[in-house]
Amino acid sequence: MNLLSVPEGTATKEEERARGLVTLAIFLQVFLAAVDTTIISTAMPTVVAALGGLRWYSWVFSAYMIASTIATPIAGKLSDQFSRKHMYLAGIAGFLAASILCGLSQNMTWLIVCRALQGLAGGTMFAISLGLIGVLYPPQQRGKMQGLISSMWAIASIIGPPLGGYVVEHFSWRWTFYLNLPLGLIALVFLSRFFHEPPRVAIKQKIDYAGAAMLSLLAVGLLIVVTNLDDFSPLILTGIFLLAMLGGALLIRLERQAAAPIVPLHLLRRPEIAAANLTTLTTGVCAFSLILFAPLFVQGAMLRSATQAGLVLLPFSFGWASGSLASGHGVNRFGYRNLAAGGAVLMIAGFAYQLSLDMHATLWQVSAVCAIAGTGMGLVTTAVTVAVQNNVEPRELGVATAATIFSRALGAAVGVSVLGAVLAQRVAHELRNVFPAAGAQAMSEVRALLLPESRAQITPQLAEQLQSALAAGLHTVFFACTIVALLAFFLTLRISSHKPVKEVGGLIVEGEV
Repeated sequence: MNLLSVPEGTATKEEERARGLVTLAIFLQVFLAAVDTTIISTAMPTVVAALGGLRWYSWVFSAYMIASTIATPIAGKLSDQFSRKHMYLAGIAGFLAASILCGLSQNMTWLIVCRALQGLAGGTMFAISLGLIGVLYPPQQRGKMQGLISSMWAIASIIGPPLGGYVVEHFSWRWTFYLNLPLGLIALVFLSRFFHEPPRVAIKQKIDYAGAAMLSLLAVGLLIVVTNLDDFSPLILTGIFLLAMLGGALLIRLERQAAAPIVPLHLLRRPEIAAANLTTLTTGVCAFSLILFAPLFVQGAMLRSATQAGLVLLPFSFGWASGSLASGHGVNRFGYRNLAAGGAVLMIAGFAYQLSLDMHATLWQVSAVCAIAGTGMGLVTTAVTVAVQNNVEPRELGVATAATIFSRALGAAVGVSVLGAVLAQRVAHELRNVFPAAGAQAMSEVRALLLPESRAQITPQLAEQLQSALAAGLHTVFFACTIVALLAFFLTLRISSHKPVKEVGGLIVEGEV
């Protein structure tokens, strides 16, 4: 039974049931990967306390992110060449195996290596899951399904932190990894039992190993440079950066000659596809910067609790979920460009409103910023993903979808790191009159604001100076995000203005379904 691209209204009840169960398995897998990230974030302080190695704290996240970013485009391309089902099952199985190994970790080195393995499997799962929706459903239904998938991330970000805290408190931090097993096993069973893809025509194409290696060198080099500036000397970072640039130059040369390139340069040369990927990159910078820096504004500049700082992100999650669902249901009526541009406008509005807030702002005002920007991100994400999927050949769905995921991850990693450096520089500038040696110690001094115990040990006058410096630094960050969101808006104007199509009586027509 072939489930791929079954036209609407022609599938049998058995086919519809099988497709529904496969879709449920995809949702479970996406939720699994998303909730794993949020649970681990909550558990990490306890993990470090148990295993030691505070210096390598950031590498637990960096290892996963780097591996996932590398795996995404490679898995997307290989799924187009080989069996999507087998690669998907291998990705889920690998993720579960790596989760078990993470739970068995005896030191930070062990955990970091296993998180990298988890990242490889996680990138594979996510790339194929979004691409698979593109082949399971016809163009006019893809928007709704991609919207539902995006909402899984928002739901996970709501459930994950309290679940992680409960598990750590009542069981063990190791169970934050073992919790992946039930959902993953259900997804494995459903996909193995109900997903059937047709036999493919044998195409003798060499796997682009050289392109994959150069892409890995480029991505690893860039992400190490921007995410671990404090772990290496300037000389080592310069060397890594030059190697990354060499990898990028060789990648372009190799992909022009490859028969089945990992990076589809011919697609990226199309204006609407290039604009879609640049849009995801710029909106990724904005969204993940807000996720990281909005809680810091609440806890450090406004002197609120860590719990309150975390709660302001709930409106962002709800906004992203509602925006994704609205975009998925509205893309047939309004088209890709209009929804993506509308989402970018909301993001601009959210960051512009944030610029009007100071350390005397209320939680409701910051929550409004997060809700507005989150809704905009949801609108953009789904519209862009569907636009890309509906404007490429079916044989290129995997690699095209993976390219948008790669762009978002790269934007998030590079953007957050660069803006973090900008924040540190601005805070140092603001504090030079207070601390003569603030250049190196600025952010260390600001950390005194983040805990009630340390805050009680400084004078009210000094606390206000630190608040003011942090607020000024964060305003610089949010101003930069406003500019990047404005750039995203202009990029959305180059996205395809078409609407999903539907086949009626053998004719392809455009418009609402």
